[in-house]
Amino acid sequence: MTIKQHDVVILGSGPAGGVVAGMCHKAGLDVIIVEEDGWGGVCPLRGCEPKKVLVDATHAVSRIREMAGHGPEGSLSIDWQALMQFKRELIDPIPDAVERSLKKRNIKAVSGHANFIGDGTVDVSGYGILEGKHIVIAVGARARSLDVSGEEFLMTSRQFLELETLPKSIVFIGGGFITFEFASVAAAAGADVTIVHRSSRVLKGFDHDLSLSLIEAMQDLGVKVFTDRPVLGVEKNNSGIVVRTRNADGEEESFASDLGVIGIGRIPNIDRLNIDAAGISVSNRGVVVNDFMQSVSNSKVFAAGDCAESGTPLTTSAVLQAKAVARNIIEGLSVRSDLRGTASVVFTHPPLVSVGMLEEDARKQGIDFIVHSGNAAKWSEHKRIGLKHAGYKILEERSSGRIVGAHYLGQHAEEVANIFGMAIRHGLTREDLMNQPWAYPSFGYTLRYMFS
Repeated sequence: MTIKQHDVVILGSGPAGGVVAGMCHKAGLDVIIVEEDGWGGVCPLRGCEPKKVLVDATHAVSRIREMAGHGPEGSLSIDWQALMQFKRELIDPIPDAVERSLKKRNIKAVSGHANFIGDGTVDVSGYGILEGKHIVIAVGARARSLDVSGEEFLMTSRQFLELETLPKSIVFIGGGFITFEFASVAAAAGADVTIVHRSSRVLKGFDHDLSLSLIEAMQDLGVKVFTDRPVLGVEKNNSGIVVRTRNADGEEESFASDLGVIGIGRIPNIDRLNIDAAGISVSNRGVVVNDFMQSVSNSKVFAAGDCAESGTPLTTSAVLQAKAVARNIIEGLSVRSDLRGTASVVFTHPPLVSVGMLEEDARKQGIDFIVHSGNAAKWSEHKRIGLKHAGYKILEERSSGRIVGAHYLGQHAEEVANIFGMAIRHGLTREDLMNQPWAYPSFGYTLRYMFS
């Protein structure tokens, strides 16, 4: 049996695996990368990029509808099949492009499923055994199972992104960002949309007050949101499906629709790697790593991205972690993962963002801070476009003036979040932001409104 030896064996070709491969190869190391489910990973193929194609189109339609009576005339609608065809034109070429890019740089790329058979060896189906001085696990995450009877009648978010025809009615199960984003898309495209969520709080990880404002905005889009509705089971009938739930009073309640979509979160995609054979410690959040993104139980192994225990399941986090992994492989353990200032975005209409600490977490940590909050719908920037639901909450450390948390619901929220993310990462203060000559009128300039 031939064992092929390499300096670095990387499992997964998404943003994390791709970054590690590129940096290590550039440093002169012998790198091989293994992929079993599409070159490029979840983000460009089944996540961020295709989702944003749908989001941008439906956002544009919602914008025009909200400006009715302000000048724009006529009605707009979504041609779902044309939108999906456009999505395919943008997304379908990506795997071949990623694979060509790797091979052009002389980075070995192998298709197949990898199983650990030792602390530094993996068996790749259809290829053979690889031994690495370092092995990087960057296999991402997959949709979490609902674990109720009839779950097979439901669709995953991945399948929703391939939906050829938009049904008249959809029930989304779960109260996380995936559910809210796809519900916003489907409603703007003309579907009758319902969200059912097991607990009283949706969008954990985002500011609670702004999440409630987003629910109001979703209701204006026609989305019905039901909380405290744990799912008991799913049944199929002649017209579609029925989702059985229990309400807060303990009574059974049913929601019928043409289609049901699971959006209850994601889990690390590591259970098929036979990681026990390599002595790799894991938790329900992924591979347990130290500050250097190195396995705490197997020094040959590193992990980055959604399959690593630390951090948040975001592309930006995966890239930052991957850079730390690559440098620690190249230079020795010298770089700790630093995710300060990472922004989380819910691409609904309007979008909601969270950067830094939540208000409740800052209080638990005993931080003395000032809260700047208010209704952003009254700003001229939002009145001009007819946006009725917008708000902000900024946490300023009292003693230093540094920004420790920023939360915003409104137009161009992702770009406002980037500014606050930079401020948090680099220790900028309220005064620093107020003294910046922002372009006017712009949503960057609205930072001045938040502190006045």
